[in-house]
Amino acid sequence: MPVALSPTSHHSSGNRTGVCMNKILVVDDDQGTTRLLENILSREGYDVITLNDGFDALSVATANEPNLILLDMIMPSPDGLEVYKNLRAESQFTDIPIIFFTSVNDIARKVAALESGASDYIIKPVHPQELKLRIKALIGNHG
Repeated sequence: MPVALSPTSHHSSGNRTGVCMNKILVVDDDQGTTRLLENILSREGYDVITLNDGFDALSVATANEPNLILLDMIMPSPDGLEVYKNLRAESQFTDIPIIFFTSVNDIARKVAALESGASDYIIKPVHPQELKLRIKALIGNHG
């Protein structure tokens, strides 16, 4: 069921099956992108939590303990890099895979993100199969 998200709201696809599912937090200011990713990833068995800004990313991540975070780099303040640094500053997120999912196709930014410890850097648009395989390589299917 489509959900209209305000810039500060979040939504979870929920654990409908009662099975232990890997959680993915998607942070992207584009609501169409978050809805599309939620649709693709929930069909793969992931519990998907979406946010349309970076303000609540740390608190939502802390409350939901995601297994992986997909993070847009270009967002209104705080941008993805700032959100990334805030997450990595917390001990519970030092080992959680964080993938930058962004339209920024700049080798200097890509190298900087990967050198800072990002788990991957995926450039939009990406084929759904490639996205699913990259996530599966980091956390597996659903649990």
